[in-house]
Amino acid sequence: MDSADLRAAVLGFDPEVPIESAWMPPSSWYVAPEVHALERRAVFARTWQPVARLDELSQPGDFASGCLAGEPWVVVRGRDGELRAFHNVCRHKGREVVQGRGRAEELVCGYHAWRYDLDGALRGAPRLAGVRDFDRDAMGLVPLRVEAWGRWVFVNGDPDAPPLAPRVAPLLASLEEGGWGELTYSRSVSWELACNWKVYVDNYLDGGYHIPHMHPTLDAQIDMESYRTETFEHFSVQTCAPAGAPDGRIGYDAGARIGPGAIYAWVYPNWMLNRYGPCLDTNHVVPLGPDRCRVDYEFWFRAADGEEARRFLEESVEQSALTQREDVAICESVQVGLGSSAYDRGRYAPRVEQGEHHFHRLLARDLRRAVGP
Repeated sequence: MDSADLRAAVLGFDPEVPIESAWMPPSSWYVAPEVHALERRAVFARTWQPVARLDELSQPGDFASGCLAGEPWVVVRGRDGELRAFHNVCRHKGREVVQGRGRAEELVCGYHAWRYDLDGALRGAPRLAGVRDFDRDAMGLVPLRVEAWGRWVFVNGDPDAPPLAPRVAPLLASLEEGGWGELTYSRSVSWELACNWKVYVDNYLDGGYHIPHMHPTLDAQIDMESYRTETFEHFSVQTCAPAGAPDGRIGYDAGARIGPGAIYAWVYPNWMLNRYGPCLDTNHVVPLGPDRCRVDYEFWFRAADGEEARRFLEESVEQSALTQREDVAICESVQVGLGSSAYDRGRYAPRVEQGEHHFHRLLARDLRRAVGP
């Protein structure tokens, strides 16, 4: 795909067409390496991405590192108590300066022991005697934007990006009303899928369209007649009430897990929060290639002691795993179909797929900006 074909693919979806008349984005958005490369610089380098929990970075010297869409990052708590984030790339030969998570007095590259202070400044570069025109002050770690929101730390590669908090303020208010501050982190799980990251997001945002057909145990827990989608500027929220009657597909009361209702919140482009009963789980969809992604789950529960509480926790995690296995099967099959010569694009179901259409409009905005007017 040359630059003209890439531009044509991006312009192949018109974000101004209302959902009732709109066609979905072309399949090239999901299979072409050139579109994936464009998204790396036009979407993931310019949006707020959750990278760590605040409780992992509570003390000076605490750091967390990783890689998102090909960009290594590190977040560290400074001696002054401030959070800072950097491109996790040594200025000598490009190795990741640190790996994993931990606590350190300074950030030391394991390749040639170049040392960086917690503020990113270069403090030591061994065996550089004789080098000319070396400006130590210009060789510190390259900064990233960083912001704490809710229970997490986010980074953004765009130095001019608007702050995150005002964009999602209504979502925070809704979650606080549900008492999410009482929840405690339990565990993390990751899943790798043979599909484009957008396939997973599309599936999440289809307004429950697929639930009765693909998720029988989840369908047994919620009242699909109450399912609603509301879109905001930078996020959307799907809500539903618990099932009103016992269902033989599950062996427990749906209200015990779902509580007064479920909230499925999505923040552009690739983060989800699922709030129900005494539980919260988050899904961060990480692109690994045109046809691969990873979904990082976190599980949070209201603290409780005793065998019954532990059993509820394990049952909730297993229900999530069951739903995820079903979603893996869906998404990987969709990816196969997207590569078919018989398919290019589909149509929306206007009454349920508003969230998906909203996602595509936001994505088209960023991609069109990148390829020019």
